[in-house]
Amino acid sequence: MKDTRAAIVESAFRLFIERGYEGASMADLVAVTGLSKGAVYHHFKDKDALHDAAIEHFFLRFFGADEVAATSESEGLDAVLADLCAGYVCLLDAISAVVPDRAAYYRFVFSILPKVKDQLRGQIADARRRIAAAAAFDLGQGILVESLESQTIADHCLSLIEGTALLCVVEGREDVATALARSVENYVRLLRR
Repeated sequence: MKDTRAAIVESAFRLFIERGYEGASMADLVAVTGLSKGAVYHHFKDKDALHDAAIEHFFLRFFGADEVAATSESEGLDAVLADLCAGYVCLLDAISAVVPDRAAYYRFVFSILPKVKDQLRGQIADARRRIAAAAAFDLGQGILVESLESQTIADHCLSLIEGTALLCVVEGREDVATALARSVENYVRLLRR
């Protein structure tokens, strides 16, 4: 059974997706939870705190230090990309469990971007560094053909992951994990020729 705080965050997230931050009043947020005003305010002092909790739970936690971990010097590109794709799928699955429309992720990202842009840039930079380090390792081992620099490979991989997931949403494909794995495997195969 979910705890009260988590249930409030999920209910609020649905409303933020449906109406946006500005369109959801605290009274609306309390009503959608089915709890008393006091119960909601016991956990969250105001709408902004509740919005921050929804952002953390449905977005930022997937890009935290544990999720975009430092790469060991011997971690190859396959392992790093598999890990990043798995994290992306977990993020989409967490959102889909509450809001079945997978496009909700993209609406949510663009709605919170002004609030999290700096943090997100940092996490993207960390992921880029992690991919580039793995590509550099594979290049050094002779696993990849030296036709591209590791930073270029990192940019391609980040774009490929985000783009593949977006295409799955637009095309209504359910198996994002398989699509991501196939796209990444095909790209890495090209780098090995």
